[in-house]
Amino acid sequence: MAFEIADRVRVIKLHEAERDVTSAWEEAPQPRVGELATVVDDVGDGIYLVERTTDDGITAWLAEFGTDELELVERATPSG
Repeated sequence: MAFEIADRVRVIKLHEAERDVTSAWEEAPQPRVGELATVVDDVGDGIYLVERTTDDGITAWLAEFGTDELELVERATPSG
């Protein structure tokens, strides 16, 4: 499945238990199966940059995922 920017997704598997992540926190947490996040960029070749934020909008983690590691929870609605 191809995802769109701003789609809400769930992590359904992890090809790498430890991956490069960016975070607002000094110690970045690793993504976990079951977490909800938002697609923020289509990197290409079936790779998506996905961000998980806290309820107050702080980036918990930002990481790249393959298409098969994610499932669509909610499709972003077109603006306009």
